[in-house]
Amino acid sequence: MPFRLGRGEPVVKPDALVKRGSVPSERVLLVFTRYSFRVARSVLSDVERVRIPAPHWGALRGSLMGVSVCVVGLYFGAPASVMTLEMLIAAGARYFVVVGEAGAIHSALKIGDILLPSWGLREEGTSYHYAPTDHVSRPSRDLLARLEENLRRLRGRRRIKVAVGGVWSTDAPFRETRDKVREYAGRGILGADMESTALMCVAEYRGVDLAVALAISDELHGEEWNPGFKSRKLKRAESLLVKASLATLASYSGHNGRC
Repeated sequence: MPFRLGRGEPVVKPDALVKRGSVPSERVLLVFTRYSFRVARSVLSDVERVRIPAPHWGALRGSLMGVSVCVVGLYFGAPASVMTLEMLIAAGARYFVVVGEAGAIHSALKIGDILLPSWGLREEGTSYHYAPTDHVSRPSRDLLARLEENLRRLRGRRRIKVAVGGVWSTDAPFRETRDKVREYAGRGILGADMESTALMCVAEYRGVDLAVALAISDELHGEEWNPGFKSRKLKRAESLLVKASLATLASYSGHNGRC
């Protein structure tokens, strides 16, 4: 379907609600869990709570290797997380890494593994306001490569699998049906979440750099659903993701190519 209706100027723009320069750093780590937020706080130095002009449940600024980084807690779901991203971009942020969780739909991934989405299948509704229906959402190529490099370096000898591949984002986690799991796994999609494709689409639309890193929290590919939300393996993977993401943001200079 041609992307025609909706090409006009929006009635309300993000910069009508926020002031340019009102975010304390142009480098932002976006997290969904309190655990990831606590890990980030422990890694950074000179940490201080900050106010940011966007919906969030927590925000702080700190430094790593002498570089200022902001950490923001996102609400779940594509509409809420995109609203925060839009307002942070309008406030002056340019580089983003998103740390979240995903369910594994492919048997190649287990609880505690890591998925770095290089493309996504869009079943959330938010991204369709930013890109045509046939558009494939992708992260910033150079930012993803730097993130993968830091992940593998910091992982060392620990048995945490790092996979690069497709992600399926949906608004309806209770409609992740077995036939979809089988079909999408056959297409090379490795995990499912609710936000990644929308966040990647918005970043591409706005011309900023963004990559996503997902810790596998549960498995959808077996005979029965296997949740691991309280597992030590998941916490270990999230901790690694936060540390690698902060190192990536602190050293990244920006290129903005797409995968």
